[in-house]
Amino acid sequence: MKRRLFIGPVSVIAPGVAPDVSFVPPLMRRRLSPLQKMFFALAKEVEKEPSASTVFASCDGEDTLTRRIVDDFHADGSVSPNRFSSSVYNAAPGLWSVFTKNRAPYTAVAAGDDTIECGILELLAGKEPAMLVYAEETGGGYGAAACISEKGECAVDVDDGDPSRNPVDFAALSAFLLGETAELNGRYVSLRRV
Repeated sequence: MKRRLFIGPVSVIAPGVAPDVSFVPPLMRRRLSPLQKMFFALAKEVEKEPSASTVFASCDGEDTLTRRIVDDFHADGSVSPNRFSSSVYNAAPGLWSVFTKNRAPYTAVAAGDDTIECGILELLAGKEPAMLVYAEETGGGYGAAACISEKGECAVDVDDGDPSRNPVDFAALSAFLLGETAELNGRYVSLRRV
């Protein structure tokens, strides 16, 4: 799969850094989970066009919220509809689409150790412009995001990966997006700055 695309803008939030969601109205901000706040902070920095499609990738998703739902269910057999609707994998991009009035498609990807690469592959399968947001709430919360388009800030060549490589992790993704490394080499896809 050889292809050239353009990346930019990008955003990275390191583990333990609180996401800035001050742009979200207080009533909505209070209802956002930590993962949704991370998504909103990253998406705000990279979404170039309100018609961009979105791919959300997260290995663990709404881990804390899901555990609370399970604990509540075991305690008294109840499940809060609000908690449940916020616990699904596509809740963050769904809330973002409502907040931005973006009617473009969005999808959520969870693929264990291959989550980042599968998110990239899903992004490449769609139409441009498109936005990838990778976020986790575990480990202090962290994430990275980028927009791709047919023209833009940084040209990148896309090629097949090598199955003998290790899965792409957050450190490798963030180093590539921030320009600290020229290549992102994974098992399923490889990206190289031109």
